[in-house]
Amino acid sequence: MDRPRLTTLLIWAVVGTYLLIALGATAATDAGSAVAAVHQATAVAVGALLAVTALLAHRTAASRAVRVGTVAVLIAYLVQAGVGLANRTGVPSFDGRVHLLGGIGVFAVLLATLVIRVETTTSASADDPPSGRGDRVTPGAADGGARHAMSGDGPLRFRGRLRAYLELTKPRLMWLLCLLALAGMGLAAAAGAELDGVTVVATLGGGVLATGASGAFNHVYERDRDRKMRRTADRPIATDRVGVRRATGFAVALVVASMAVMLAFVNALAAALTAAAVVYYAYVYTVLLKPTTRWNTVIGGGSGALPALIGYAAVTGTVGLPAVLLAVVVCCWTPAHFYNLAIAHREDYARADYPMVPVVAGVEAARRRILAWLGVTLIAAVLLGTVTDLGVLYAVTTTALGALFVRSVVRQYDAGRRGAEERAAAYRSFHVSNAYLGAVLAAILVETLAI
Repeated sequence: MDRPRLTTLLIWAVVGTYLLIALGATAATDAGSAVAAVHQATAVAVGALLAVTALLAHRTAASRAVRVGTVAVLIAYLVQAGVGLANRTGVPSFDGRVHLLGGIGVFAVLLATLVIRVETTTSASADDPPSGRGDRVTPGAADGGARHAMSGDGPLRFRGRLRAYLELTKPRLMWLLCLLALAGMGLAAAAGAELDGVTVVATLGGGVLATGASGAFNHVYERDRDRKMRRTADRPIATDRVGVRRATGFAVALVVASMAVMLAFVNALAAALTAAAVVYYAYVYTVLLKPTTRWNTVIGGGSGALPALIGYAAVTGTVGLPAVLLAVVVCCWTPAHFYNLAIAHREDYARADYPMVPVVAGVEAARRRILAWLGVTLIAAVLLGTVTDLGVLYAVTTTALGALFVRSVVRQYDAGRRGAEERAAAYRSFHVSNAYLGAVLAAILVETLAI
């Protein structure tokens, strides 16, 4: 029972340390006595938790790396507490930036210790990436005979055809991208810009059209690989429900409509950034990165981050630091989010010859990267809080949902390494990651609109 207890303590220590950093950033921009008091009380509780964690690590004969990590964190935390006290005295050498950087360092070491802990307590069985051979999907076999029904039953009715074109736009991606653009607008409003309904509606409308175009181009280019993957074999082009020429024309029409809306009702910078987002996803990610390198998700994350800049530029006509940092948060979040889906469908990606991390490096390496990128995401979220007027709601939201995200990934190590149990655990992390970003963006909107 001590082994899972130590892991649980480490999780709580990671969460508590991050909460301290988030509250510290909030207190720096909104130095209210209540926030400062909560920060100090939390610091005492986290210090006690770190001491108990270090003691338990030695009593349970944990691995040497875990023992060293917990002791190093405890010592660094005591030094960090001293820096915090010196900062309260107004000593110039110990300004708030030193204290913040020290807190981030403690958090990073503690998260690395947690990663080592969960990896050393899992089974020692090898986790080789699947070869992708055998169990291949015959094109059209996974679509439940949709292609046969099309050829035998005549033309699709209008509703079915409309649904096929809607599928080309990948509508499930749109809500989060729209929320991101709105958060960018909220940060602009918090910086003093004025919002108007036409700009908001036009930006979201143009963004939806551009997202749909990107998705359609993606469907066109990936149609052959889609037929090899169970998850995508029933897509409209893969099943010939929509022809390649029609899908391409549809995508081009969406791009033209998007640019017309952005130029007529928003501004040139927002339109240029929207066009860049389409090219980034449809060509840079889909054509250049995804089929060729394991870094596809990391580099390709920029396409999903651009709506933060688009929303800010739509309101101000410029790109400010808050929008850049919000985009950085999304860039870092993307691999932590998508690697979970890649784990759940690694056999599919292997069959389609996509060099996803779980395929070329194994599931354990992918989980390690999820936790690492999650840590970087949380740090970026704190940095965003330091340059804006975001307050307690934002700090508590990123901490609470970040804790659920960390816990969901740790639970993947407890799940079976193969089969439905592992896939279900990866999917839980995937959905929790969506909830994390959605909640953080919603908190930004609430706080910026309330300012």
